[in-house]
Amino acid sequence: MWRLVLALTLLCSRSEGAVSCKDDNGAAVNWYILYKTPNLQDQHLSGLEYVYMDDRGQREMGSSTTNFKGINHPEGVLANTLRPLFTPIRQMPSNFGFISYSDQPPGSSASPEFGHSKGVLMVDSTGSGVWLLHSTPQFPFRRDQNSFWPNSGASNAQTFICVTFLYPEFSKIGLHLQYIGAFPFEHDIPPGFHQELRDAVNWVKSNPSNNFQELTSTNLNLKFHSIAKQQLDESKREGPAVGDLYVTIGQLINSDVDVQSWGCQPDRKPSYCVKNQPKVYNVKNVWTRLGNWKPTRDHSKWCVSRDVNNHWTCLSDMNRSTSQYKRRGGALCFRNAAVKTFFRAFAHGTEDCSTPNIMDTLNTDCDASMDTSP
Repeated sequence: MWRLVLALTLLCSRSEGAVSCKDDNGAAVNWYILYKTPNLQDQHLSGLEYVYMDDRGQREMGSSTTNFKGINHPEGVLANTLRPLFTPIRQMPSNFGFISYSDQPPGSSASPEFGHSKGVLMVDSTGSGVWLLHSTPQFPFRRDQNSFWPNSGASNAQTFICVTFLYPEFSKIGLHLQYIGAFPFEHDIPPGFHQELRDAVNWVKSNPSNNFQELTSTNLNLKFHSIAKQQLDESKREGPAVGDLYVTIGQLINSDVDVQSWGCQPDRKPSYCVKNQPKVYNVKNVWTRLGNWKPTRDHSKWCVSRDVNNHWTCLSDMNRSTSQYKRRGGALCFRNAAVKTFFRAFAHGTEDCSTPNIMDTLNTDCDASMDTSP
């Protein structure tokens, strides 16, 4: 019966004007992933190019691409997706609600008691909605198609994952926001919407379960899994694995994982290699068809399973450092062989368990970086 209800809701959500992820041509898609390049003049990268993937395949959007639309383009993939957000709040329909959350909102920073998390929710209570998770500080900069992209956004590599969910799933997504302690810097959730969403914008926090929460996208056969991690409490003399989101993910999917996270934190941790535990390997370099770079130029946070028969990929909001272990945060994961192949190709070399911490060789790059914040 529940599956029938979902199917009927899905038919309604496909009507013109439905809230959904959109590609660069404005077509609705179930999900997409963007991997934006950093600004690297020696590789002729402005920081607005990106690699794109959705359920139809993948492609590169570089300056030489026909009809190239940079990530900041007012009619590009992000602007098309965020279009419902560009309406003044007083003119938004009563069945529409949104939350923009970030620990680094435009012009300020949230207290560390909030999660190290960034994202946008847009929800039509009569149909579907969008959950857009990302790693870009100050995004969206304004609710305007010509100024949604922050000027600082070009400097480092970033990732975005957008998924279209049916309205009932947003009660669980609202609970996830409570788990991660999301900081909602702009929002409008009308009365009658899921209480979990209303609690999230009122800064209600809940204790995370440290386990997967299943979410059904508008493709009823495609399941996503959100996870919110535990926080490290050093006063309890907890072990080094507590608070490391990627150790938890490795345990849940029963696989070693390769991890890309911000490379310029003073307390960045080396690869995690403990007997009888899934190993967590730091990625040394990111290689794409558009260009190559180090973690010191990459704000993205993601991991991919190493097991050849295990097709998990997670886009997350946590770095591998003690300061991050103490904070709230989480990830959105799903099993897809093509996406796993997509991300494994990005991971060019990993930090071996027997070698020194990669941070020992990154200090020079970090000194010149624009942002060393946690």
